[in-house]
Amino acid sequence: LLSLAGYQVHLLACIWDDTPFNEDDYKLIKPFVKHITFYKPIFKKPKKNLNRLYKALFNPALFEYYFLNQQNASFLKSHIAENNIDLVWAEWRWAAILAWQSKLNCPLIYAHHDWEYKLALLRKKPDLNKRFHTFQKKRIERQLVKKVTACVSGSATEAKEIQQITNKKALYLPTTYPEITRQLNPKPKPDLIHLGGMGTTANRLGLERFLDLCWQPIKNEIPTIQLKIIGTLNEASPALLKKLKTENIQCLGFVPNLDEIMHPEAIHIIPWEYNTGTRTRIPQVFNYEQVLVATKASAACFPELINDKNCILANDLNEMSKQIINLYKNPKKRAILAQQAKVTFYQNFTAQSQVKPLKAFLKTI
Repeated sequence: LLSLAGYQVHLLACIWDDTPFNEDDYKLIKPFVKHITFYKPIFKKPKKNLNRLYKALFNPALFEYYFLNQQNASFLKSHIAENNIDLVWAEWRWAAILAWQSKLNCPLIYAHHDWEYKLALLRKKPDLNKRFHTFQKKRIERQLVKKVTACVSGSATEAKEIQQITNKKALYLPTTYPEITRQLNPKPKPDLIHLGGMGTTANRLGLERFLDLCWQPIKNEIPTIQLKIIGTLNEASPALLKKLKTENIQCLGFVPNLDEIMHPEAIHIIPWEYNTGTRTRIPQVFNYEQVLVATKASAACFPELINDKNCILANDLNEMSKQIINLYKNPKKRAILAQQAKVTFYQNFTAQSQVKPLKAFLKTI
């Protein structure tokens, strides 16, 4: 999108953990960037003293994030100066926090993915220590959106929330993908599809709730139905892994080429029950002409989704089960919804469809 908007893009890819970087992960974006620089930020664990207590009270970002130090700030400033950077686009929370705390001399745009503190509150049984750190992160995230030059969000509802907090315009910019050409045909008996690794809270908790509340009623009505789980299970809980080892469930792991598995008119489920962040896979579901069945809360981030026109939106998981059963038995409706999903993809979820609003937004900065 930035390249289409006329910018020469320098990508600084930060390696935040000990996972070795893989240049193949960046091959799709190489045509759109001038060059890619890989950088592993330095983490420094602070000493426990009165100064640390002071930071906890008055500068929570320095208290929480060990990558906030002079070495990383100096590197970032030097990199910006050497490459004559006019604008910094910080993708994801940590990158934005580092750029903000480095006190850069150029505009800073924060590409907001979700509110970390909200997700933390949804995880099971936080103890007192976790609650304290969640409170600190809430302070930081609200400071961050106020201090950056502007925010962009993949969620329409969170873009509005940011505007209310900051009194500054925030751009709603949904996730975009290149159009795919259909390689597979619809199956006579559609599969249920769940796409997304278990490292994401919404995927992990949403899938477990689906298995607890929806799976048995669906199987009772349609004994031969197949549920296919696409994505790594590395961070799945033991309880979830046990539930996945049941009849009619296939765990396919990471699939590098979705063209080989995403059949048109398959029923694609998003059972997350909260309006948090954005659902980056929904545009891909539409791209592959699958039939989305999601909770209304999970899909609230996308105003383009219209119940019974291009998808099915359920009030809760019990209703979701009934909608899946009805869709499975109604091939004509599946075909209509899949067709309208592809139209919605063309209109809203390609780079070409979003470059104009992005250019207009950047002109105001």
